Amino acid sequence: KYPWHEDASIEKFLTFSEKIVSRLKGVRYWITFNEPYVLILAGYFEGCTPPGLRNVALGMKALKNILICHGKVYDIIHSKASDAMAKPMVSVAHNMAALAPWNRWNPLDKLLSKIAKYFYNHSLLDAFITGTLSVKFPFKKAVEIPVPIKGKLDFFGVNYYTRIHMRFNPFKKMGVEMRHRDIDGYGLTDMGWEVHPRGLEKVLRYASKLNVPLIITENGIATRNSQKKIEFMKRHIDVLEKCIKDGIDVRGYFYWSLIDNYEWLQGLDARFGLYKVDFNTLERKPTNAAAYYSYLIKSRSHL
Repeated sequence: KYPWHEDASIEKFLTFSEKIVSRLKGVRYWITFNEPYVLILAGYFEGCTPPGLRNVALGMKALKNILICHGKVYDIIHSKASDAMAKPMVSVAHNMAALAPWNRWNPLDKLLSKIAKYFYNHSLLDAFITGTLSVKFPFKKAVEIPVPIKGKLDFFGVNYYTRIHMRFNPFKKMGVEMRHRDIDGYGLTDMGWEVHPRGLEKVLRYASKLNVPLIITENGIATRNSQKKIEFMKRHIDVLEKCIKDGIDVRGYFYWSLIDNYEWLQGLDARFGLYKVDFNTLERKPTNAAAYYSYLIKSRSHL
């Protein structure tokens, strides 16, 4: 009813947020928006999720409104949810990916992956540092959008899943073609995504320039094989612990997800859960991966 490209969405979201913040007590960590760039790309560039539009200009207007809301809700949370014991910690959860050229010898592929890497991974970070969202599209003039979010970040949530290879293709929308390649030999997930643990270190190093604590708010694999989930977690935790030893301030790790869930484009087929769900009866059964995650929590007090 109030899509993000309409200014009325701001007022509605702020009203909603004020009610939520005033009624929820004892909450310290708040995430105002989960994966805003995924919302924009899917909902406004590709048109495959609500509001189902294919309009880049409206997408950028929507992103600006979302970031305006973050800035205002940050202030609301700090004014209404603070107490003498602990101040609230407010962030967004930003989906970040390792982006690479399809062909490393192709200058167009290299340029495209560089532009995409800046937009998808870095532009939001820079907006929190400078108060300006800089958007650069291939072969177009950069767009500078002022957004009131400079410094309005107490930690930063990183959602990381995969690496994506990109190449220039004039017959594709915006000249971009993407694919996943099993270069590391760990296989593709049931979503068709590459398993690329080393990419986690790259995105954490990107995010560390914010100089706030980092929390991995999502990291998981779609598969019905519990052992593959265990191997996925182990490989990514190994990378994470290396980053911590190297001085990156990571405060936590959340696997996605606790239970099998509904995915926008795959429905109920993508099984991310540590608990297997029978969607006919809603019965939930723990998998071996749930036991392994419990072991990680007990054995890694620093996470």
